[in-house]
Amino acid sequence: MRRKDAQPKIKKQRAWEIDFLRGFAIIMVVWDHTLFDLGYIFGDYWMSSGYAGLAGAAKFAQTYFRSDLRNFWWQFFVFVFFFVAGICTVFSRNNFSRGLKVALAAALISGVTYVLEFYVPGSFILFGVLHCLASCMLIFSLIEFMVKLCNRKNKKWVLPVVCLCITIAAFVLDRIYNVTLSQVVRDYASNSYDSPIAGLFVFEDSWWSADYFPLLPFFWFFMLGSVIGNVFYSKKKSLLPKLDGKWHYFFTVPGKYTLAIYIFSQVIVLALLLLVTYIVTGGIPFEL
Repeated sequence: MRRKDAQPKIKKQRAWEIDFLRGFAIIMVVWDHTLFDLGYIFGDYWMSSGYAGLAGAAKFAQTYFRSDLRNFWWQFFVFVFFFVAGICTVFSRNNFSRGLKVALAAALISGVTYVLEFYVPGSFILFGVLHCLASCMLIFSLIEFMVKLCNRKNKKWVLPVVCLCITIAAFVLDRIYNVTLSQVVRDYASNSYDSPIAGLFVFEDSWWSADYFPLLPFFWFFMLGSVIGNVFYSKKKSLLPKLDGKWHYFFTVPGKYTLAIYIFSQVIVLALLLLVTYIVTGGIPFEL
């Protein structure tokens, strides 16, 4: 029997707009990956299959990937992806644990694509979006730990100010690395350690793979999000509660499961394209 003085549980309010933006970003990521698979893994096979429908779809995918529209949308939704991940640091109870989970998922993807590389050349992912995202999360967790260690009076403004300074520094490095940083890192790597570490920080030709996201510029996207999260979402509540409703479920539902969707969508899309290819043509574009 319920006690009279017991307080009713208050339902935790979820910041639906964050899920909305994450859902939009992950849907666009799946769209982008699907067209890449269609245009470049299955493209030549489909165009030479003799089936107008398959050839048309493959041509559309390849045309889209070379278009200014795709270049614009890619930059936009990638920015949203990292920016919102940065905002979510304020909602996480343990950013280090969160970063480790993403890092394990990234390692799994590298392992699977390494094996797949033997059957589909160009599939291996050395340092993709999840690798970069995990690195951003782990670096942020270190920053957060250091701030808590030094901020003995627990002033709330310290963390966002530190993150803002780091964001500005990363942005400046991103703007100038073509002139200085890239060459410095390359020289340091080749002369001191004879190790190609440059690609971890900036775009490097030797690191290019099926999915490639060095820390710059994406780290400052993430850190900017962490600043916004700490300033505007310190109470961990939606800023737009009156706009909440079923109308946004198309984006907010997938926005709650972005990591799982990112991982399993790759497998599902490839399986579906293989199935369609086999049903229509009686073959597949590579040997299993």
